[in-house]
This record gives sequence, structure tokens and C-alpha cells, in this order.
Amino acid sequence: MEEYLRRIERMKQRLRRTKPEVDLENARILTRVFKETAGEPLAVRKAKAFKAQCEEKTIEIFNDELIVGNPGSKLRGGIVSVDTCWSVLANELDTISNRSHDPFYISSEEKDLFMEEIQPYWEGRSTYDAWVKQIPEDTKTLRDNSVVFIDKRLMRGSGEVTASYKQIIDEGLVGIKKRILRRKKVLNLTEPGTYEQDCYLRALLITVEGLEILADRYAKEAYRLAEIETDYTRQEELITIGNICRRVPKYPARTFQEALQSLYFYHMSLFMEQNAEGYNPGRMDQYLYPYYKEDISAGRITDEDAQELLDCLWVKLNEVCLFQDEATSTFVAGYPTLQNVCVGGVDSLGRDAVNELSYLILQATTDVRLPQPSLSVRYSLAKNPNRFLRKVVELIKLGTGFPAFHNDDVGIRMLMNKGVPLKEAFDWSPCGCVETSLEGRMKQYTSLADINLGSVCELALNNGKNPRTNQQISIETGDPRDFGSYFEFKEAVKTQMTYVIEACVKGSHVIDELSMNRPVPVVSLTHPECIEKGLDYSCGGAKYTCGNGITSVGVADLINTLAAVKELVFDRQCVTMDELLTAVDNNFVGHDSIYRLCEAVPKYGNANPIVDEIASEIFTFIADEIESYHSKFGKMTPGILPVTVNTLFGLSVGALPSGRKSSTPLADGVSPSGGTDRFGPNAILRSVSNIPHDRFVQGTLLNMKISPDLIRTEKGITQMMALLKSICSLGIFHAHFNVVDRELLLQAQKMPEEHRGLLVRVAGYTTYFVDLSEDVQNEIINRTPQRGLVAGEAWKEQY
Repeated sequence: MEEYLRRIERMKQRLRRTKPEVDLENARILTRVFKETAGEPLAVRKAKAFKAQCEEKTIEIFNDELIVGNPGSKLRGGIVSVDTCWSVLANELDTISNRSHDPFYISSEEKDLFMEEIQPYWEGRSTYDAWVKQIPEDTKTLRDNSVVFIDKRLMRGSGEVTASYKQIIDEGLVGIKKRILRRKKVLNLTEPGTYEQDCYLRALLITVEGLEILADRYAKEAYRLAEIETDYTRQEELITIGNICRRVPKYPARTFQEALQSLYFYHMSLFMEQNAEGYNPGRMDQYLYPYYKEDISAGRITDEDAQELLDCLWVKLNEVCLFQDEATSTFVAGYPTLQNVCVGGVDSLGRDAVNELSYLILQATTDVRLPQPSLSVRYSLAKNPNRFLRKVVELIKLGTGFPAFHNDDVGIRMLMNKGVPLKEAFDWSPCGCVETSLEGRMKQYTSLADINLGSVCELALNNGKNPRTNQQISIETGDPRDFGSYFEFKEAVKTQMTYVIEACVKGSHVIDELSMNRPVPVVSLTHPECIEKGLDYSCGGAKYTCGNGITSVGVADLINTLAAVKELVFDRQCVTMDELLTAVDNNFVGHDSIYRLCEAVPKYGNANPIVDEIASEIFTFIADEIESYHSKFGKMTPGILPVTVNTLFGLSVGALPSGRKSSTPLADGVSPSGGTDRFGPNAILRSVSNIPHDRFVQGTLLNMKISPDLIRTEKGITQMMALLKSICSLGIFHAHFNVVDRELLLQAQKMPEEHRGLLVRVAGYTTYFVDLSEDVQNEIINRTPQRGLVAGEAWKEQY
């Protein structure tokens, strides 16, 4: 083992030994400052609270660290954003320490603090409280019946943003402060609207002061520790850390370590402002490369030194824990923060962007093997070298679920479809799971609402009623027993889809209004247009603003349901609609012959031209429908990225004509339903390519499970490289891979303590397999494993 890896292993062990805790320090300070500042502009109050957190928060530098800082007071803390939603903790105060998934320990003292100081102030004042009062009735009905999932952005911070780390590193806070003062100086306070701008710019100046104070406190702590340190090597490291913290982020970085420390100070401050998922460091191999290159050329560091620093940062990114409610954590377990780091692709001039740092970043994930950061690769088929693609495959081969593979050309087109010119679209970066973003220039909620496509099928089959309650929850589209053609059934599905999309858009508009009262001056600090406009990120201050993302969940279930009704009821007329509905209502019990007919209908994922045409038509319709609506921030945006909502949604959906049984998971992303793809990866890719990926601008997600034996050999690596190139040539946006044996997963399910370190790709994020709920574990186990990577290899998995 390399010597630097011993340091990394010690840091990892400390992290793994530390149980996550509820962290109320920031909430306590926020609450006090809001009481003290009543009557002041909201953004100023938020900035003053942040500054107070910087002045008062617990400061600790842990042994072995070379990159320092922590957004909370605990090594692994769940920071509660009480101004957004206090009730998420209040509802579980007595159970959160012992819940089955993602538990957070909370002491009796912190319980008392919450009940006596924090909850009484925020009750009735939080964003979620306002949402409960204002949610549109039809949106609420569909939410309560699990047709849509739309609350998540109101229960924690908004996140889903790629701030400009480059600006903090290159300009320092002094450079940003000059911009703010220059803009403030030219304001004419006799003009309407300028008072609000002046107040907002004052809030940004307060935020800058807070960050400077925070870094200086870490510098003092490093010097203090150095004075009492007995190990000479560690003493020198602490002095270096102190010198760096005195320099950054206040001033521009000069070295690679300064750049990394500046990056992390800003990154942790985002979590201090709002605990959320999807704060993305972005294209680190681009904005850090000049510092790495200069240090290497000057002989200040070696590649091993740079690798050690990156690995230390990778461990740091695993400290913060996403705080979420029990219901969500059951299906999105692992405290996932979705901090997306990206390498590869093309640069701002459209040239090959791969450099030496790209390889070191890939190696950091190879070395550290923790769930964060969520590493993504942009791959340009025309521009990126084979050596880079091989390194990607070697990382895939490890079976950690990393990296997520993105087709660069499609990503660029997605940004252009969001209204970004090609010159800037070249610089796109993956965000959160598989969404698309633009560093320091784009405001959006990439995945605001999820639509249950299995429920949409049920609504069309039941004339807008919930079949379990017989309640009318949607528009009436007619009794399908009276339909004389497949066209009528398809139109009923489309009409139900339109109604559900409308309800999501109505809810989205309310959330946009509520978010205007949720200022984020720390995020806004590195969005230059927020300074120029004197307007917060949450209010649309960024250069580009997009309508919120509406996500489709259960792609294969919708396609296969349409295909089954078309073939069985109308084309072959081998069952009546009444017989089919009766079988479905009874979960096919006592209807074995109809079940066999439903199972035998060709399924999505097998390159069947009839089924693939259905896929192309229905998802073009969905993209058209979503994009036909506009918000105050722009055109609404479609995506297909379920995370694990497909498992949650599946519990509320009965049997479907596709042959899917009641309460089983829906298909994830654009992947086929588990076990229904019969002809290998090439057939899957041909089917998936019929989805209009470029139109689903918030990303599409393809999960594939690969047998480890396939890529252990040189031939297997070459074939895997060819498969990735095929993804690009077919116009598919994204794929990620679980390279893991089915038997190993079953063993881990039975003996979790012996497999604590087993990482798997869930759907858009990686986490430890044993931390997942049994339902999600089973969904991963039952994904169809690919036994061949060569065109023409057909097989059927024997269970």
C-alpha cells in the first residue's frame, strides 16, 4: 500500500466508526438571529444568521486531515434546515435515533433545545408550513394517492445547483467583494427597485465577511494545534494548513492545495446555508488544472502529493449527511448528498478536455471507494482519447457503481434546449443524479415533481378512479370496456397524463412563489448575474433560469402496458377489455392463461419495432406536453431520473396489463423492467435509443447490471469500451453499471455485517448495499444481469 493511502484508510475508518447525529447548532444560531433581526430585509437576516454561524460554530481539525472544515458541529451531522421545514424532525423526535434506515442519534439536551427554542419560533413560519396551506387541491389529491411526489423540495434545502467554485478559487472573496461594491456604488436610491437591490448587495457583503471569519478561525485552530503537536511531520502539516486558511478563500489561490481548500470552504458553506442534495463541485479537472499544472511544473508537488490531496477531499465529501424524513429514507437510504464531480468531455472551445488531472480524479474514486462524491464522466466520442475510456472501464470494473457515464453530445444539446448558446453549452456539467447544469449561471429545480406512470395507466383503465379506493381522483376519460380501438385507449392515457402534468405545474408555480422567500446569499455569491441584478438566486438572479423539472417514473411499465392492450385486446383480440381488467383487478390470481398472454407480449428492451415505436411516440408526447407549460423562470423541463421512487411508487400500483404484479417496483429510469429483456445489451440500447433523450433535458437514467466475469479479461475491457461507444453513437444520454454477482448480493442481504463495505449503484447515486431497504435491495438483485457484450448474444437468465 502506498504510504499516502495509509492516511486515507485511517480517515475512512474514523468516518465509518462515527454514527450520524442530528446537528442543531446551525438551527439554534439561525433561530436566535432571526428573533434579533425581526423587521429587517429577509436576505439580510439570512446573511446575518450565516455570519453568526461562521463566528460561533464548532471548529475542529481532525488528525490526518490536509483539507479542513465541516459544515456542522459533528463529524457526521444531519443539519436541520428549520426555516425550510422544522416538522421533519418534530414528527420523529422520539424515533429518529432508532429508525431502520438512515437513523440520526439525538441527545435529550438537543431534544429539549428543539422543543423549547427552535420549534416554537418556526411553527407557522417555515416554507413547508406555507406549502401545506397553499398546495392546490388537485395536486394534493394526486400526491395523497401516490400519483405524484412533489413535497421533497419543501422538506429540505433546494440544492440541485452547480455554483462557481472557479470564481471563488480564481478571484477570492476580495474579487467578489469588489464586484459587489462596484455595483452598489452605481445604484441611484431614488429609482424604484434600487432599495431592494441595495439591501440584497448588503446581504452579500455580510456573507463575504462571514466566510472570511470562518477561514480565519480554522487558521487559528491549525496554529493552536501545531503548537502542541509532538509529531514533527504533522506539526508542519498543521502550520501549512494554517497558512492556507489565512490565504483562502479571502484571496485568490496560488497552489493546488490552496485551490482545494478554497473549494471546500465554499462547498461546506452551501450546506451551512441549507442542507440539501445536489451541491455539485462540477468540472474539477477543468478549473483546478491550472493550479495542478503550475505546482507540478514548479516542483512544489508530485503526482502522488496531488493524489493524496484529492483523496483527502474525497473523504471530506462523505462527512455531511442528508437529513430527510423516515418515509423518504426508507427508499432513498444511505444519507445521499449527490455531490456530483465531473471529468472529461470537451472544453469551452469544443476541444478534448481530458488532462492529467482527469485521471487523478478517476483514481481518487478508485482509492477511496466511499459513496461520495458522485463521480460522472462526460465522454465525447469524437474528441476524447481511448486511454481515457479505458480508465473509465477499469473503474467500472471495480463494481462500486462509479462512474456515471454521460454522452457529451447529448448533454450539450440538452443545455441548448434549455436556452443556453452552444458556446456556453460546451461547459455543461452533470448535476445531482443525472441532471444537466451550468456552473455559476443556471437556476432550476431539476427534479421538482415525480409522476407515477403506473398510476397514469391505472387511471386510464379505471376512468380516473383510484382502483383501491374507488375515489374519483382524476379526470374521467371513459370506461375502457367501451373503447373500440387502441387509439381510444392511447388517447385516454394521454389525457390522464395531461391532467397529472397540469397538477404538477400548478404545484410548481406555488413552490416558485414560496421559494422567493427562501433567499440563498451563499449560493448567489458565485452567480455573477445575481450581483449585477441585485437579485437572489432563488428569485431568478442567475444568467439562465429554467422552469422546474417534472420526472417520469415507470417508463417501461407505461410502454409495456400500451403494447399489451394494443396486441391482446385490439390487434389479436384474444381477450376482451373486460377480461383483461378483471384479471388485473385480481392480480392475475385465477387468471393464469391471461397472465401468460400478458407476459408473452413483446416487451420494451428487446428491440421490437412495434414496442419501440410506442416508446418513441408516447415519450415525445410527454416531452411536448411538459414543455408546453411555462413558469416565471422559463419553460417547464422534463426528465427521467427516478432515484428509487420507482420502488416507492410501485407499492401503490396494482397489477398492470404488462404482466407486472401488484405492489412490485416500477421499472427504473429508461431501463427495461427487470427480467423482461431477453436479448442482451445491444437490444436494450436499440430500444432505449427510441426515447428522445435530447428532449428530456433534466436527464435520462439507464441502469445496467453486468456480470463481473465479462470485464475481467482484456477482451472484456475492449468489448465494454465498444458498448460505451455504442451508447454515444445511438444518442443515449446516460448509463451506469452494477458489476456485481447476484449471489454476492444475496449473501450480503443475509449477512449484512460481513458486507458493510459493498457499494452498489442504486439509481443515480451510489451507497452501501446493506443500508438499503429490503424492497430496494430486491429491486437491484432482480435487475437483469447481462451475460454478453457482443451483438447477437441472446440469453435468458435462469432464476
